[in-house]
Amino acid sequence: MVGAIFFFLPLGVVAVVFAFTARRRLESGDESGAAGASRWARRFMILTFVVGGLIYLLLIASLLALGAFSS
Repeated sequence: MVGAIFFFLPLGVVAVVFAFTARRRLESGDESGAAGASRWARRFMILTFVVGGLIYLLLIASLLALGAFSS
């Protein structure tokens, strides 16, 4: 949930939805469906961190290039 909020919200929301789907499928007894949904949730969470990290790096690099941190 924290990654979804602080890194890249659109992909993080998809990851959270897949995580809840995995839990619901596991509770209903569908172990293979739960494992598949869990794998998708993990993939989207990793993608959330990668895309969010790249956005933060690009933002910091552009601010440095514009001289926002110089006195």
